Amino acid sequence: MRANLDRQQSRWSLTTVGDGLDRLPAAAVVAAILFYVGLVMAVRLSLSPFLEIDEAQFMGAVDLRLVYGNSHPPLYNWLVRGALELTGWNWPLSVALVKGSLLAATHLLTFDAARRVAGVAGGVVALAAAALMPQVSWMSAHTLAHSVLVMAAAAGVVHATVLIAARPSPAAFAWLGLAAGVGALGKYNIAFLIVPLAVAVAATPAIRRSFATPAAWLAPVVFVLLAGPALVAAALHLGASTERLEKLYVESGLTGALDVPFVGFDGFLSLLLAILASAGLVLAALIVGGRRPAGEAAAVERVLTLTLFIGLALAAVGVLAADVHLVRERYLTPLLVTVPLIAALELGRWRWRGLFVAAGVAAFLAVPIGIVAMTMLDKHRFARPYQAVGDAIAAAAPAGRITVASPLPDLAVNTALALRYAGRDAVAEGDRVHPPGTVLVRLWPGHRELPEGVWDEPAGLCEAARLAPDPALRNWTRRTMPVTVRIYTAEACAPISESRARIDARVAVSPL
Repeated sequence: MRANLDRQQSRWSLTTVGDGLDRLPAAAVVAAILFYVGLVMAVRLSLSPFLEIDEAQFMGAVDLRLVYGNSHPPLYNWLVRGALELTGWNWPLSVALVKGSLLAATHLLTFDAARRVAGVAGGVVALAAAALMPQVSWMSAHTLAHSVLVMAAAAGVVHATVLIAARPSPAAFAWLGLAAGVGALGKYNIAFLIVPLAVAVAATPAIRRSFATPAAWLAPVVFVLLAGPALVAAALHLGASTERLEKLYVESGLTGALDVPFVGFDGFLSLLLAILASAGLVLAALIVGGRRPAGEAAAVERVLTLTLFIGLALAAVGVLAADVHLVRERYLTPLLVTVPLIAALELGRWRWRGLFVAAGVAAFLAVPIGIVAMTMLDKHRFARPYQAVGDAIAAAAPAGRITVASPLPDLAVNTALALRYAGRDAVAEGDRVHPPGTVLVRLWPGHRELPEGVWDEPAGLCEAARLAPDPALRNWTRRTMPVTVRIYTAEACAPISESRARIDARVAVSPL
């Protein structure tokens, strides 16, 4: 099989320009990918032992269910649970390991798929295209979670399609079913890739013939075996599995003024903006320098280009017909994963491909630099002094397990982590009836009282202390993070203590 793929790669190699990319060994590119992903994850872990907003959603949601809230399939939660077991429940390390593995898989699969049809130089061009797509390079490394998993799965689907085009083996079809199943277990918008890809394959005779074999049945069989139980569970719990649909009907500040009754015109405009924001630079390069490949590579280029256009057309029709108001960039990520491979095929002979690759390298390097800059110069979560808040609560709270609640889930999660670092047993949960001995901590940003009706008095608990810490951010700014804290217990109805009205962050937080 390996010899056959090498011959196929040789037949698909494109005529290139003299920029040195063709002399790069594939092993060097693979090593660079692994080093880069390791660097990004090391930078993330060095900045903070606390969690970004998408990372924080997993605390309290790693109990191996088939259906989770917020319309999320279960696989990412399961992966985080596995990483927690391996790391001794080290939350920052666990979420970084999962994300880093998925980012590495995305880039490795993108490179290898392009390498097989356009040589090593084409693989490098594909990586550069991915770097110039912010959802793939910046947002995925910085904050996204489930979208990173579905992105890796989509890269696997594209990779499997290339393998099938080269040699329709049982292993290639099984890999296609596995990648599609992983995508369905990661995020439901994998359908934005699978459906148009199926139509494009049927409309491309050269690729369609590769699927005309009994081994092709392995793809749907593996998919159903892998994702079927979770999809059935999602159908039985539609409330949980579809609750994010309401986000499609949030009016956008950019296009909301152009809303037309009963037609998603504002949503259509936001779709266009999402396409431009996600892949505008690469699409512009394809318009300027793109050339259709010749030979057998043309079939792969055709099926991927058809997939992209069919998917975008279906999305546009759906947005208009359903009167959608807002399409976010990450919704399109599975479909747009086809763009880097299209770029590898169409820009392989572009005279300016060296500059294109240089721009991609610069974009990749800007990611860790940007994460550090945001942390040090803004009120980023990695700079927020959760530990100072946790230390103040740990010193004031009575003995017992602490349950932390907040209108901002990431604030509750990171405060619970800070309490654990301070040696207190703490969890982040919503309000409920608390057993005797429980310590309930409610906190929210700022030093103003919450409006009436946001929270009722906790059943069976009474207020034991009030705190108003205002520690400085752990960065180069002079800003602080004021927080209001209420501590409740079942055993004490003591007068409210004002002895800890303010925490001096210059004492509570060690300098960087």
